[in-house]
Amino acid sequence: MKDPIQLYLIGGFLGAGKTTFLRLLMEDMKTKRLGILVNEFGSIGVDGALIEREGVRMVEINNGSIFCACLKDGFVRTLKAFAEQPVDILLIENSGMADPAGMHTILSNLAPYLSRPYDYRGLICLVDCTTFLQYAEVLMPVQGQVAEADFVIVNKCDLVDQSVISRIHEKIRTLNDSAQIYDTVFAQIPLPLPESSAKHPDGEARESSNTPFTRPATYALETDSTPSLDQLFDFCHSMGETALRIKGFIRAADGWLHIDAVGKEVQIAPAVIKNKFRLNRGKLVIIGRDGHDIQSEIQSAWQMHCASSFELKIS
Repeated sequence: MKDPIQLYLIGGFLGAGKTTFLRLLMEDMKTKRLGILVNEFGSIGVDGALIEREGVRMVEINNGSIFCACLKDGFVRTLKAFAEQPVDILLIENSGMADPAGMHTILSNLAPYLSRPYDYRGLICLVDCTTFLQYAEVLMPVQGQVAEADFVIVNKCDLVDQSVISRIHEKIRTLNDSAQIYDTVFAQIPLPLPESSAKHPDGEARESSNTPFTRPATYALETDSTPSLDQLFDFCHSMGETALRIKGFIRAADGWLHIDAVGKEVQIAPAVIKNKFRLNRGKLVIIGRDGHDIQSEIQSAWQMHCASSFELKIS
């Protein structure tokens, strides 16, 4: 039998630090032959541009969750294709809106059709200390991510006090009583990860809460303009109550900027991208807090704060 491909699933809600952790894993595993699958909820690939590197096979599946029926067939085909590639490890970063239920079932059903088997090493779920307690009460994907996890990385611990971290641990344990928990900042934990394989579910597998009917409103904003840093901060802050997430790349006077906002927490920095040919015009993904149409709010906010032409599409 051919050597199996180790498979790690990286999950966590929007802005929890998944891409940062994926880069750390890639650096730790740089002597291995890596495959990367990046899943983004919006139609524009942002994270793939940030992690792309020479010698690593990477596939992007955008515009939904790979655990939703709308994209699951494409996910299965991609897993089958990777099994035919010369890779030792496959790292999957799923969308922050993904509810990653049923991974064992997907791999079990796919096994007879694979040229090489997968050795599923588990789901690593990142938790943002500043938002987890709020979102875990109301958002099914957040609950599902923790419930399915084999490892939970409690990230950004430097931004809250110990009492909040204790409450986070308590909430995690109500959802998952067996996952290993790491408290950290900048997603840094001891690597390599433990060698133990992923837990297998007891009884019938839980269904994912990701369906076409539970999908939040998602938009793609594109522009050729070059707004200032202050204008971009003002735009993102003004959308903080309406949008769960804003991320993407905008051209500035002296280069490209990477915008990453979760609620009113906004980070804007020079874009570090290996393949600059990915960038031809400014693009932002905007994810609403629910299915409510926020096109008019986005249009008003951009016109008020950035005062430049743009195109807005529903993803």
